[in-house]
Amino acid sequence: MRYFEFFKRQLVLLHVSGIPVRADYRWFFVLFLMSGITAVSINALVGNFAGSFVLGFFTTLVFFISIFLHEFAHAFIARMEGMHVVEIVLHPFGGLTRFSREPETPRAEFRIAIAGPAASFLLAVAFVLLMAAANSAGLDILAILLFLLALSNFLLAVFNLFPGYPLDGGRVLRAYLWRNGKDLNEATILTGRCGQAIAVGLMMLGIFIVIGRAEFFTGFWAILTGLFLFDSAKSIIGEVRASEKRLVEDAMQLAVSVAPEVAIQHFVDNILPMYRFSVFPVAKQRQLYGILMLEDMKKIPRGEWSKVTVQQIMRPIADSYFVETGTPLTDAQELMKANGVGALGVIDGAGNLVGFLQLLKKRRI
Repeated sequence: MRYFEFFKRQLVLLHVSGIPVRADYRWFFVLFLMSGITAVSINALVGNFAGSFVLGFFTTLVFFISIFLHEFAHAFIARMEGMHVVEIVLHPFGGLTRFSREPETPRAEFRIAIAGPAASFLLAVAFVLLMAAANSAGLDILAILLFLLALSNFLLAVFNLFPGYPLDGGRVLRAYLWRNGKDLNEATILTGRCGQAIAVGLMMLGIFIVIGRAEFFTGFWAILTGLFLFDSAKSIIGEVRASEKRLVEDAMQLAVSVAPEVAIQHFVDNILPMYRFSVFPVAKQRQLYGILMLEDMKKIPRGEWSKVTVQQIMRPIADSYFVETGTPLTDAQELMKANGVGALGVIDGAGNLVGFLQLLKKRRI
């Protein structure tokens, strides 16, 4: 058991634009395996297995660079949408880009999801053009390798457009369902089920290839890919189910409140440097009076900060600015997205402020 766990360990290959690119030890095994398979396919033309393996190795390496570019396209658009990219992981069945949070809108979800297949399609076209140039120059072996790269990127794009989470097509479908009124968690579970169905179909295809066509390697790889996809979809569904059981008190932070009579200048000089949030609850003796947003402070000339109090610029308390303990976290998250401040006070049964939730990132004025 420990032997298999060792091969699941990850190491950092490099950093690109501040994003760590990781791979586990299984990826190196697949890299050399695919290099060998490519070498066998071109050895009759090269006439030297060592030379064939070198060509196969660099071709496989370029293919994995293509997978990285597919994932980096996701990361690039995610950053444009204001999201933090945690890492890019290369694994035996492709790649994965991890974000610190879910996109805030269906539009952002769609743009991030479609970026990967679009990049793969563009790479396929680029390799076709290079193949045509190699053919014109009489470089037959190079043309074959470029054709393999073009075909691989084309198939990568098409496969990722299948409408099942966690494939990119599943995220596109999730964005569509989300935009048309489905709850995000409900849309995730539905597309996850679609992903499981696609995985089962892929495994059945692999079994048919092994038994019916006697192509053991191709069929076995299809089965493994199906198992990986099924397990990934199952994990995502499980995470959503678990999140639905979480309450606001499981995620709330200590409420750093500001008294309503405090002058803006005092707040900026003494409170803001210690707690660099963009939203603060306004409370006194644990009673919630409203919400203070830094963007509202910007409307007040700095020369008047010593005369204007927090109460004068805060957003007065409204039903959409707080929830009670025991509220499901998913309900609170939806309310934060809709209430215009991206935050909520959490109160107990006696109406006392006991915590604070915030969607927005910390930032200074």
